Amino acid sequence: MPRCFEGSKMTVQEKTRWKNWADGLRQEMMTSLTSEVTKSVESITAETSTSKAESTLRSVRFWRACQTGKSPNDVLATAGFEIEFEPDDERNVREVTLKLNQTWMTILQRVLDRKKA
Repeated sequence: MPRCFEGSKMTVQEKTRWKNWADGLRQEMMTSLTSEVTKSVESITAETSTSKAESTLRSVRFWRACQTGKSPNDVLATAGFEIEFEPDDERNVREVTLKLNQTWMTILQRVLDRKKA
């Protein structure tokens, strides 16, 4: 069963790549005052420089494991994201929407409120 970050199958270097990517994406979103982004699996593959096969990143199981946010599948959740996706008719994931979680939405709302004042 594919997992977002299986302990024995995910090297420290790989997990660090995902963490750095997720933290950077959240920072970009906060800077641009954007609460969600939708990315293609291809762009996520390229941006994370992951060694995982694209077929793994297209699987529903992979993204469901990431959605749960429980260790060891917690990198995206820890970075402050909620994950949404819709598989196609062949049960492949083509795009993933990453939304700021409630904590980060509250921070973003404070920034937006200050800009209005």
